[in-house]
Amino acid sequence: MLDMMCNIMVHATSRSVQHAFSKFLDRAHQGEQIIITKRGKPWATLTPLSRSKSAKKPKKLDWNKVFERTKENFKGRQVEAVEALLKMREEARW
Repeated sequence: MLDMMCNIMVHATSRSVQHAFSKFLDRAHQGEQIIITKRGKPWATLTPLSRSKSAKKPKKLDWNKVFERTKENFKGRQVEAVEALLKMREEARW
């Protein structure tokens, strides 16, 4: 059934995709191929990922390990946990 859905092509302007990206992302995830146009010309495509058997599932985070790692990284320092997480976020490590 997914293969049939992959044949669906939708054209959308770059502006409409910019304003409703999550909607288009959901449509691509459901199997649609979205051709994004800019000034009336095809510019890019938004397509679903192939669902092959070899594709790996994303790993679930083990929050206990994340917590322990964070504790170890800031062990011995006088930094509050919230401050540490904010610092990691600013440094794009989170």
